[in-house]
Amino acid sequence: MNQKSNRNLEKDVDKSRRTLLKTFLAGTALFALENALSPLNTFAQQRNSHQTLKAVRYMAVHPAGVGFTQSVASGDPTSSGAMLWTRVDPDITGIDAVSAEHPNQNITEWLGNGTVKNTDFIEKGQAVMVEISKSSDFSTTVLTGFTPVWKDFDHIVRLDVDGHLEPSTSYYYRFTTKNGFISQTGRFKTLPAEADNSPVKFAYITCQDYTNGYFNALDHLADEELDFVVHVGDYIYESVGDPLYQSPIEGRKIVLPGGGIKARTIEDYRTIYRVYRQDGDLQKLHEKHSMIGIWDDHEFANDTYFPAIAPDDSLSPDPERRLVANQVWYEYMPARVMFDKELPFDQSIKIYRSFKIGSMAELIMTDERLYRSPHPCGPATTDKYFSSGCSDISNPNRSMLGTEQREWFLSKLASSDAVWKIWGNEVQFAVLKLFGRHLNLDAWDGYDAERRRISQHLKTFNVKNVIALTGDFHTFDAALMKEDYINDPDSEAVGVELMVGSVTSSNLREALRNALNNVPTNSSPIPLPVLDELIRVLKGRLGTVTTLTAELLLKELQGIIKLENPWMKLFDSTTHGYAVLELSQTKAVWTTYTVDQIETKGARKSLHWQCEIPRDKAELRVLEAGKLLNLS
Repeated sequence: MNQKSNRNLEKDVDKSRRTLLKTFLAGTALFALENALSPLNTFAQQRNSHQTLKAVRYMAVHPAGVGFTQSVASGDPTSSGAMLWTRVDPDITGIDAVSAEHPNQNITEWLGNGTVKNTDFIEKGQAVMVEISKSSDFSTTVLTGFTPVWKDFDHIVRLDVDGHLEPSTSYYYRFTTKNGFISQTGRFKTLPAEADNSPVKFAYITCQDYTNGYFNALDHLADEELDFVVHVGDYIYESVGDPLYQSPIEGRKIVLPGGGIKARTIEDYRTIYRVYRQDGDLQKLHEKHSMIGIWDDHEFANDTYFPAIAPDDSLSPDPERRLVANQVWYEYMPARVMFDKELPFDQSIKIYRSFKIGSMAELIMTDERLYRSPHPCGPATTDKYFSSGCSDISNPNRSMLGTEQREWFLSKLASSDAVWKIWGNEVQFAVLKLFGRHLNLDAWDGYDAERRRISQHLKTFNVKNVIALTGDFHTFDAALMKEDYINDPDSEAVGVELMVGSVTSSNLREALRNALNNVPTNSSPIPLPVLDELIRVLKGRLGTVTTLTAELLLKELQGIIKLENPWMKLFDSTTHGYAVLELSQTKAVWTTYTVDQIETKGARKSLHWQCEIPRDKAELRVLEAGKLLNLS
């Protein structure tokens, strides 16, 4: 590029910056102060200086990544921005961050014509400078500004740039401290404009127990060309060595400050997130793709339900521990949500939310833990797993979503004008029976009345093209969604459910293998006492055999599951990986990938299954590439 072109480019950049500054300052004097009267913005109320000074850019003097131990992340993309996140390590950078009861993700002093107002936290070095660019070398920047580091929220940075960027565009971002520490570079892509009907491609994952293996699937996922990534829960495990279902592998142990095997304090939960976010494969994923995340149970406690019950530990409510878990999830997930620790645990945060992805899709993320009723047949392990059931399963007063969220969810489904309605659904929707018993009443099988209400709603309002993205069970499966699973034919299905296998958490093959060998089963989808009962029953069916192996047991088990649950068209609980969903005007294409091992770092990726879901038809068509399971 010649000097004249360079000068013209600089003029265009300066002009755009002046335009941005006028936009930010018009009417309210500063973009960051638009909510200044809100009680959440206590910090904004404390910084009423009218001083205008020439901004001094922070300059990097250290290698990239030093002082940013947990790297960077982005999340909740829109057509004009995303949430940006990092954590500044105070032990390395020595930063003296801002202390406030409530962090405000909208406090940002954007540079326009070289001057900013209210520079106190910038001059003190309590901020990071954020740069956003369309090029990875930051030769030009679209936005540059300063945003606080929040001391009382584990020295995190949360910055919302929604409303300031272009649709369907990839951006790079990085953070710099006043004393010269600079972060890794992150990348995200904004969503299409509302009327854009372009195809959409994204991936989704679940269940990543750090102690059980290496995140090899995430290494491969990071290399995919995607619009974003969805996480449907169990981003962390609150337990780090529970002998009932965990035996950490070499190199993947976590030591909690409290000395226990489960997180209970704020420092315990923070330690877990910090360790997870130091994993190179997880960092790579966050650096390359924006994430839309929801929690399941292990972000707080296994099989949790309202009111803040951690049933493995106590049947008494533990609102303080739940509030702590809410706060730390908020601290570490780049989600466009607010948190207020002065409110009760169930009001402190609301994580259910939706995303319009052009005119092609609406992604609806639900919270299936914070408000849910207790398990229907009792709290004991055998009441919840491989259970004969009870009448309370069909009790219409019981709920997984809670009244307010359910009405919001049903309204979103009925009113959406998007071609595809995608549901971020933590636990299995389809009926799953084995030998006539309910295999898992912690899933929607335990909340049948509400499940039917959802299916009836889809029928009543003729809602088409519903796809539920499910995690939790550490299994790949594809099933039809029905109102009456026993009597409705496939032609009356109301949607399709696509479950993704785990990143590392144990699948049924591994669980059966460990149970046979009397080895603790790491993060198993089925508790050990139930596995022992399943093995006893399966042994009885198989009769006398020379060698009883986990593979033989699982083959028998999966055959019975498909026979008793014909709405499940694919079922495989032998491997780990991720799923990709591509949406177009005519069809959805679901592709699953697996890795060959998780015991050491590095693995080979393989194509697993591929299915098509035609537009306006709730059916599954397995493509020839899906070789691993025969539907016949």
